[in-house]
Amino acid sequence: MPRNDGNKYKNADLKKIELTLRNIQKNEEFLLENAEELSAHQIKDVKAHLASKTKHLEETEGTIK
Repeated sequence: MPRNDGNKYKNADLKKIELTLRNIQKNEEFLLENAEELSAHQIKDVKAHLASKTKHLEETEGTIK
């Protein structure tokens, strides 16, 4: 009978966090590359959204910084 892995959910959460951080970095790079095509208001909104995600990840217990 297989054992129940108590760290399964923790490991899955860590993978999700790492993926989210990579996506945030990709989105920031995209903004820099396409800044001339977007309005200042759009850039400001997206940067605020990415900053709030990053802040939430940093404040959440057990996350990797």
